[in-house]
Amino acid sequence: MSGPLHGYKIIELTSTVSGPVAGMILGDQGADIIKIEPPMIGDLARHMGDIRNGVSAMYATLNRNKRSLVLDLKDAADLEIFLQLVPTADVLIENYRPGIVEKLGIDYETLKPLNPGLVYASISGYGESGPYRHRRVYDPLIQATTGTASQQNSDKPANIRTVVFDKVTGYTTAQAITAALLARAKTGKGQRL
Repeated sequence: MSGPLHGYKIIELTSTVSGPVAGMILGDQGADIIKIEPPMIGDLARHMGDIRNGVSAMYATLNRNKRSLVLDLKDAADLEIFLQLVPTADVLIENYRPGIVEKLGIDYETLKPLNPGLVYASISGYGESGPYRHRRVYDPLIQATTGTASQQNSDKPANIRTVVFDKVTGYTTAQAITAALLARAKTGKGQRL
């Protein structure tokens, strides 16, 4: 595949919408995306909405231009496979809840010695600090928390009928990653986003 990101390798540890959108954009621009999915259920989006031949339309769209690899990062042998991929990657995108990557031993500080040029992008619903950081979150919750739902209808709150915050987060993450890759081209150093 050609494009401005041809030759860049991205490891994607994401599920549902925000992270997959970021990977989708980068894949559309030519990056080689390796999506790591847990055994059994995989990305939750595989099972959401209309399903054909065992795959949902949402999953097929958000994960186009990607290769998928099943790894249980809690398993020592699978973790070793993952750790062998890290030095070959330019970018890692994850959207686990805060603290999970540290528990798995795949946080930025742990991986940085394996690949000092790695651009490591983390997405979380309520941020990595603060009172809500460990809450599970989906787009409708963000719409309610930010007051967007109440702005749609003054009589009865209503969500925007698309996952707008998840999509904007994915687009913003993709842009931040390309900016970090540009910075790395100038400095030779990776960074955490």
